Amino acid sequence: MDAVLNNQDSNKNKSKVVFTIGRISTQKGPKVFNKIAESLPNTKFVWIGNGELRSQLTSPNIEVTGWKNRSEALKLASKYGIFLLTSKWEGLPISLLESMCMKKVCVVSNVSGNNNVIVNKENGYLCNSIDDYVNAIKRILVDTPNNIVNSAYNDIMTHYNSNIMVKEYANIYREKLWKIKSKNKSQNLN
Repeated sequence: MDAVLNNQDSNKNKSKVVFTIGRISTQKGPKVFNKIAESLPNTKFVWIGNGELRSQLTSPNIEVTGWKNRSEALKLASKYGIFLLTSKWEGLPISLLESMCMKKVCVVSNVSGNNNVIVNKENGYLCNSIDDYVNAIKRILVDTPNNIVNSAYNDIMTHYNSNIMVKEYANIYREKLWKIKSKNKSQNLN
């Protein structure tokens, strides 16, 4: 990831290509992705990945790259400007976190996982309908919201940075151990 960030060309980062990364499966919502692409026929869409539902991506403005290793996928993603995640559900979407770290404008489905990371119109866009996606992308195509991009990047650096997450997990374990030790001490006194 660091190599990709260090080699990003700021003009390429402003690219108006809409992209996603992942397996083309029911979870990732390829039918929705396709409908959004059909609604924006003059915009290029790229799906970095492959999968069993590739045949659902029929809009002529969609390119499917096929499987790429992580390094190749991130290098491709670094060339595009708008990250689109049409998932029906998510856990903690790594592709979203990586896109925020690469300073991409993120347009995502309003589902658990995504909405735990994105605050609508503050660090990205949460969408509930095809119209929501299309309108957000249209706004971004006219003017990249740098304040949203910067806010997303700052959130990644302060909340999802691996060093910070390790410290937070360590604190959780310390608290649990402290409670266990305290409980054992009180039981021994009785």
